[in-house]
Amino acid sequence: MPKYTVDGSFFVQQLSGIQRYAREILAAMDPMLEPGELEVAVPPDCIVPEYRNIKVITLPQSSGILGWQRVYGRYLAQSGRCWLGMCNVIPMFHRGNEGIAVVHDVCYKARPDFYTDLRGRTSAVWHCMQYAAIAKKARKIVTVSEFSKSEIVKYYHVNPEKITVVYNAWQHMQRVRPDPMLFGEYSKWPQLKKGEYYFSMSNLLKNKNFPWVLRAAQSKPQVMFAIAGGGSLAKEAAALGLDHLNNVMYLGYVTDGEAKSLMENCKAFLFPTLYEGFGIPPLEAIACGAPRVMVSNTPCMREIYGSHADYIDLSTNHGSVDHVTPGRDAAAVLQKYSWESSARRMLEVLREP
Repeated sequence: MPKYTVDGSFFVQQLSGIQRYAREILAAMDPMLEPGELEVAVPPDCIVPEYRNIKVITLPQSSGILGWQRVYGRYLAQSGRCWLGMCNVIPMFHRGNEGIAVVHDVCYKARPDFYTDLRGRTSAVWHCMQYAAIAKKARKIVTVSEFSKSEIVKYYHVNPEKITVVYNAWQHMQRVRPDPMLFGEYSKWPQLKKGEYYFSMSNLLKNKNFPWVLRAAQSKPQVMFAIAGGGSLAKEAAALGLDHLNNVMYLGYVTDGEAKSLMENCKAFLFPTLYEGFGIPPLEAIACGAPRVMVSNTPCMREIYGSHADYIDLSTNHGSVDHVTPGRDAAAVLQKYSWESSARRMLEVLREP
């Protein structure tokens, strides 16, 4: 049975859906593993959870992505272990044992129109190189939805039998305590009243479809729209000519506790995405008790949320929270996903000959 070393560089990256997946799958797999069966290689001075059976290996200091790739590849060559890349990246300079790669989506390949500035085009080149290398080198590929699997097959002609779907989940939100001060007397956002605002989490990536939320706010000026996320969203709103909206609040980065409180007390959670491999924020919102979630009517969202979300037809709805197809019994979708069942599926992949 092959033994794997995970590329643990994601532990020093900003936490987003991809890093969350890696962290939660490893944590859920840990008690299922035999000692020494799986290890994680991390950079120096890295904060890593305490594991029972997963061994943590600290590798020498490196500089940048390529420096880490060399250090990680050298360790694999010396140890003879196989690689496990959880975050769309595999060791490019390693010529030894095969490994397993998790590909969350192939958005950079499928939607190059999203990446038009220098930074975006550079990132697209790097990721498309990784996708191609994964398609060629990986012994097996894991992805997070049947939609994403179909996209990998479509663009990289990978045998579907080589790809296993291991879903995201939501139980990490159970560990989060909602911020008790968010709607109290000393709230930093006193304009927000329980049950009287729409909430979304966005950024400047084009697939997140930030302009749709602004147009929705423009069409409903009597209701507040709270938008959390990094990047200069307000500056982007100005570029779109929509910086005059008095009912839009830019919250910036929010803690998990703030996000949970915002989700459970909103009128609806908005997720008008143009492209996702899975789309975990609506699932988190449902887990937190959001009364409604509104997602785009795309194949991926239909797969993940079925009849349990309100659907936005982006071909006709260019910014209205009132013109959606209502779902039913949103909480029922939670039964479909768990980190424990996903970890068991991942472990089956690792142990397959």
